[in-house]
Amino acid sequence: MSGPLTAVLAAFEAGAASLAEVASRTGLSPDVVSASVEHLVRLGRLESRELAMGCPSSGCGGCASATLEGTPGCGATGPDPGRRGLALVALTLRRRG
Repeated sequence: MSGPLTAVLAAFEAGAASLAEVASRTGLSPDVVSASVEHLVRLGRLESRELAMGCPSSGCGGCASATLEGTPGCGATGPDPGRRGLALVALTLRRRG
């Protein structure tokens, strides 16, 4: 019997393109899928990379890269807990060599 981490990895290996698709394929709840993905990123089995989306018309205060103070976070290497707003993230399966 396999656990949720194995099921989530298998779903990505089979071509799942979103967390919702992983949940659908595995039968796991969205919360379990999200927690599993976060854990797999920490373990180095998945790579998480924020994708640039361009500047929002509302300015830096509405940007996922903005800090809590509303200052630009442009050029940051990845999501920061101090940021707010929507962020588009790409997850990449890391193959063991």
